[in-house]
Amino acid sequence: MKVMNFSEANCHQCYKCVRTCKVKAIKIEDNQAHIITDKCIACGQCFASCPQNARNIHSDVGFVKNLINYQEKVTLSVAPSFRGFYESSDKFTTALRRLGFSKVEETAVGADITSKLYRDYIRESRDDLFITTCCPSVVLLIEKYFPEVIPYVIPYMSPMMAHGKTIKREDPKEKVVFLGPCISKKCESLTKKHAETIDAVLTFDEVSQWMALDGIDYHLEEESKCDRYGSTSGSSYPVVGGILEGIKDVLEEKKLTHMRVDGVGECMEIFQEIINGNLRGACIEVSACRKSCLGGPSGSRIGSSAFSRVQKLKKYLQEQEAIDPEKTLDLNTIENHHYSTSFTDKKIVEELPSEKEIKDILLSLEKRSIEDELNCGGCGYETCREKAISIYKGMSHADMCIHYVKKCSERISNEIFENSPNAILILDGEKRIVESNMAFSRFFGLAPFELKDHPIDTFEFLDSVSNLLERKENILWERVSFTRDNLHMMVSVIPMDSREDTLLIFTDVTKEVMRKEEIRELKEKTLEITQEVIEKQMRVVQEIAGLLGETTAETKVALNKVKDVFNKEESL
Repeated sequence: MKVMNFSEANCHQCYKCVRTCKVKAIKIEDNQAHIITDKCIACGQCFASCPQNARNIHSDVGFVKNLINYQEKVTLSVAPSFRGFYESSDKFTTALRRLGFSKVEETAVGADITSKLYRDYIRESRDDLFITTCCPSVVLLIEKYFPEVIPYVIPYMSPMMAHGKTIKREDPKEKVVFLGPCISKKCESLTKKHAETIDAVLTFDEVSQWMALDGIDYHLEEESKCDRYGSTSGSSYPVVGGILEGIKDVLEEKKLTHMRVDGVGECMEIFQEIINGNLRGACIEVSACRKSCLGGPSGSRIGSSAFSRVQKLKKYLQEQEAIDPEKTLDLNTIENHHYSTSFTDKKIVEELPSEKEIKDILLSLEKRSIEDELNCGGCGYETCREKAISIYKGMSHADMCIHYVKKCSERISNEIFENSPNAILILDGEKRIVESNMAFSRFFGLAPFELKDHPIDTFEFLDSVSNLLERKENILWERVSFTRDNLHMMVSVIPMDSREDTLLIFTDVTKEVMRKEEIRELKEKTLEITQEVIEKQMRVVQEIAGLLGETTAETKVALNKVKDVFNKEESL
């Protein structure tokens, strides 16, 4: 089962999760962050760091509600860190019962068992180096990345598992749900070697949301105690050094150095020191989260800082009332072998690129020398070489390198600027020429160095452009004629919002203007010729009319004479 991943809708490719992940288990593909389960140690720090809250965590809330609705006996095992996360932990206990849990017990019961197991193991062992942890993320870190230190890890269950095991041994039909600030507990509960010990895992964030949906405000509840709780020592487990505090007597007997390590990076460093043979005679408590469990990632929505949680829990421990023996577990009934566990070598072995392949990838990232390897970490990887290796593994891509993208953008911009068929000027706030391209030089016969840093008013032939600038507005495609150069341009004036600069774009329309002028002249000549033809036609018509008139008169005279001849003949 995939317990955790990123929400696609909210991922904005800021790569903060990649920077946070110490084991680099996050792959960027199709502009989306993906958690690679085989590499992940489920520490949840990537979720805690995500500014978009793009978390998608498997929730058991629906399953737990069904258990309660089917009237199953459900015991809630609450991590003792809840006393640091919630203002009034006893009121919170009452609110948990209102959700329907038949019993609410403190996981510190399991912590007391774990302390007993650790104490017995160290006392009986001849080794002089021990690793203690109740953190599933540390276990995954060791199994996947530092299996060489497995022999030093005390092979007993975590408090959650020990508590669940105890409840199941008391009543096999009892359902056990764990509640805490830890995502990795969800993974731990699903391991085959501890199947059915814990039936479900809830986080503080999930339960807080559940209460809100049910209209439960724990601040308004009466106070009540857990049905069973642990000792002060067991309740100290969420604090850095809490485990060692519970077994300090045996550590002093064995004269072992106490070492407390919190944070994934610090855990990796100490494990490497062990592998290198630089550490002996010590008992080391390791936690993946800074401030141990009180810095858990699934209590972030509650709002308090890890520092304030530590102070609240310590205050509770100092003011804790006398323990009721009837509400604690008799550790003399514990049989150690029921709580043993084992750890598996799951070392991740990956093919690494050759030195040549790394250099080729670096070259593709525009990193041609050591000086080009800025190692800024912006992509999420500590060094440019690590980035190149991640590209080789298919975990990331070149566009994640901000300097590579910047260089590509600048190169494209420069190519557009220099190769544009349009003349381009960039003016600063004082109307001085900051940049000009070759097209401008080609049109107006001035080299860039002759223009740079000069006010545009210096050049008389650009007076018409200066007039456009006076309008102080965005102007698109206004025609301007430059008589000195016999040019006609469509000029755009574009103020740059991000700066006080102004972009001027000149598009040469001289040929179009000349062509229109030629067409206009041709039309005028055609009209003149047409007018001449019309006038000639009129003259011809008039001449023809005159000739027709004369001919008609002569014809009339001739006909009258003929008519007179006929009349005379008739009179004879």
